[in-house]
Amino acid sequence: MILDKFTENYYLFPILNHVPSFQNPNMILIRKFGEGICYLELNRPEKKNALNKKMILELLTFLQIHAESTQFKVLVISGNDGFFCSGADLDWMRQGIEQSYKENLEDARLFSQLYATLWNFPKPIVVRVDKGAFGGAIGLMACADVVVTSPDAVFALSEVSLGLIPATVAPYIIQKTGISITRQLMLTAETFSGEEALRFNLAHVLAPADKLGIKTREVALRIARNSPSALKETKNLLNSLGCSVVSMDKEVERICNDLIAKARTSPDGQEGVMAFFEKRKPNWNDTI
Repeated sequence: MILDKFTENYYLFPILNHVPSFQNPNMILIRKFGEGICYLELNRPEKKNALNKKMILELLTFLQIHAESTQFKVLVISGNDGFFCSGADLDWMRQGIEQSYKENLEDARLFSQLYATLWNFPKPIVVRVDKGAFGGAIGLMACADVVVTSPDAVFALSEVSLGLIPATVAPYIIQKTGISITRQLMLTAETFSGEEALRFNLAHVLAPADKLGIKTREVALRIARNSPSALKETKNLLNSLGCSVVSMDKEVERICNDLIAKARTSPDGQEGVMAFFEKRKPNWNDTI
């Protein structure tokens, strides 16, 4: 579908031929389009916009289709119904218990592909974070160029509290925060605020919760006024320079994918996810 005017209506984007069809192909929506900006919305409000396989494939499809589009210069990503994203869908994680290592590895590769595609997307990406983000959703923030949130938003890299490993997001979090802060956030799994996210370089602009839409549009418009070719080449330059901090090569990706695939079927990974659903404290295997 060609979007050629500013609109408040919702549109679905076309699915590439090689991407499987979806029973509900509306897990991401183009919310607005105009002023050189595309507003994209994660659309699983009943799950706090958690990332599952269908949503990731839809995001990848959108990014692939519109990487070289001349219809917009800035991409804004937000979440439907007043919450950004709760991270990886734990129902999906629970299914991993029954999957083989190879199947879990394919799931991990999806996350790696999503983060790499966002990181290398040729247009600037602005992420609007309402209320908070957890786990893999912080990976979306780390792959963005500018993140706008509120001081009282709540964040956590909570994987280790579930017996999992924040492997696929780690290279991107380290790029933004540095190894020291990443150690603290990933090993403690503690919550932190929007103000702390700003201090950790995971967020860049703070605004009151009821002004986030206005502030996000201001930031996006400021970027959209600039030369599209200069924006693209500047992003390429920054990504190249950033690789001196953390390598983004295939070997790093392979190691990260392997770790999360193994964690999903490990005793602690299974126990942590099941304990979450059973609303109890996990009984960890302390004999390692």
